[in-house]
Amino acid sequence: MKKLILISLISLTGLNAQNFPSEIHFSSDGRIMYRGGLVPVSGFYGKDSIKNVYLNFPQTNYWTLLTNNYASETNIPAQMIYDGLTYDSVGVRFRGNTSYMQVGTSQKKSFSVETDFTDSTQTVLGYNDLKFNNGHQDASFMREVLYCRMAGRHTPVAKANFIHLYLNNQDWGLYPNIQAIDKTFLDEWFLSNDGARFRATVDGGSPGGPGGGPNWGDGTAAMNYLGNNQTTYQGYYTLKSNDVLVNPWQSLIDACYDLSTEAATIWTVSLMLSM
Repeated sequence: MKKLILISLISLTGLNAQNFPSEIHFSSDGRIMYRGGLVPVSGFYGKDSIKNVYLNFPQTNYWTLLTNNYASETNIPAQMIYDGLTYDSVGVRFRGNTSYMQVGTSQKKSFSVETDFTDSTQTVLGYNDLKFNNGHQDASFMREVLYCRMAGRHTPVAKANFIHLYLNNQDWGLYPNIQAIDKTFLDEWFLSNDGARFRATVDGGSPGGPGGGPNWGDGTAAMNYLGNNQTTYQGYYTLKSNDVLVNPWQSLIDACYDLSTEAATIWTVSLMLSM
């Protein structure tokens, strides 16, 4: 009912698509409001071609620097060339947990590129946080890109395509190019990108360290309610940004509590209906 009222108010006030995030749009007759999936993606995550990305490092020992900086998530500078345009002094680092730890001596690592590393205004077609993934445990290299495109028809999800990566002019192969879940992403899907944003740092690993291990998947970093002690959550989540909240960690705790309460209610109702 609330959704119907919202759509009715939109129609009565004469609002148009310009008042909404880019992933919200109307049907051609203006009677149906869609969210995601139906507008062809163009630009950096367009699917019409596979672009080359060149990362050129001035340091001859760049691989050693990237390896040494993995744990601290410290960038090293590089020049990036994309679609004929040069972007100076971007920040590059290795990324991933299992996709980094479990590839052994393979140099097919996942990369994070921050285009605004030294210039806060520098973006690539509107994006400044780039993720080039190595397709770990996916021989097809299709899983992430295919999932993002299918899920985008139904729920907010990252844009995705492929790029061909070169490091100091050496061919590093094909990479799934997955949009970061950052404030730019929130702008595309929601009416506001204010608030607190968290990353699940570990799940069953030691607090503050990389995930994995025998307890991987135990739910500690899966939005489960772990009590009202902020310190507990700080062992499994990282606060990425906070714009307006006085106590952002409490907002995470409240969200986990609400999800757990709703899930328990649904489970109870389902059980009663099945009896």
